[in-house]
Amino acid sequence: MTLKPESGIKRDKKVGLALGVSGLGDQSFNDMQYSGLVQSYERMPIQAAFRVPASNEEKDLRALFDRLVEQDRCNLIIVAEAYAMGETVKKIALRHPEVMFVLMESAAVDLPNIAATEFAQNEGSFLAGMLAARVSSSRRFGFVGGVDLLPVKDFLTGYEAGIRRVRPDAVVDTVWVSLVPDFSGFNNPSRGYALAAEMYASGVDVVYAVAGGTGNGIIQAAREKGKLVIGVDSNQDHLAPGFVLTSMMKRADVAVTNIIGRYLAGTLAGGRVYRFDLENHGVSLTEFEYTADRVSADVRRELTDVSRRIAEGRLTVPTVLR
Repeated sequence: MTLKPESGIKRDKKVGLALGVSGLGDQSFNDMQYSGLVQSYERMPIQAAFRVPASNEEKDLRALFDRLVEQDRCNLIIVAEAYAMGETVKKIALRHPEVMFVLMESAAVDLPNIAATEFAQNEGSFLAGMLAARVSSSRRFGFVGGVDLLPVKDFLTGYEAGIRRVRPDAVVDTVWVSLVPDFSGFNNPSRGYALAAEMYASGVDVVYAVAGGTGNGIIQAAREKGKLVIGVDSNQDHLAPGFVLTSMMKRADVAVTNIIGRYLAGTLAGGRVYRFDLENHGVSLTEFEYTADRVSADVRRELTDVSRRIAEGRLTVPTVLR
């Protein structure tokens, strides 16, 4: 689908966004990237298009990128799910050196027309873990990961470190909804509900839901069981007001607008990774709109101080990515 150009604005470049199979409305990473595309369209002289693949099978991904390149005539294509689409993109990029591709959440690719992004989800998750430890009366905490990919493991690494900064004796119960190469764990709300309900029944107060669309089921379980959940990727606090303690936002919208701006300025380079972290507002917690009664002024000050120290390089958060 193409965003309709406004009259009177010269839009020489066209940006395409290849969303993940769950499409728009996931209240998560797809929606955040689409928001970045819309913001860029409103602020920059670009045309814009987005498409959703029928599946993650090779034939459907090839059809998707062929349409973005040949039908939509995109100059820059942002790829929402590198873990599922990356190998196909490398093949397409070799055939179309005139098109620049950007893989979201990927290691560097040694091609001049493929750039990559990464997020410091470990940093934001460290803050989420500290917060969970401050508000919980239990020494047990939960983590539900959609798929055992490195970026998801990086969420867990930061979360565990943040919890243990406050509660060294804490136990973090961890479960993966599916294992690579099965990516269904990002879109299985009923399974997420069951796993979270089991954790809550075992004595866990707070579950960190890092599972894409599966997280909707985890949030439902928190609401029904009267427990707390930490949302992810976008601001999910409104999905269960008072039960979503906060959301660790991976600001894909910030990344998309930054990448498009670099492309228009001629500074976007292939073969490298662009990092989005606390320092450049690439990750953040939400503002406790519905849980202000649970988060004291002292805890807020502590989180602000720790966030500043991380951004300034005075506190290092462990990561599995480096």
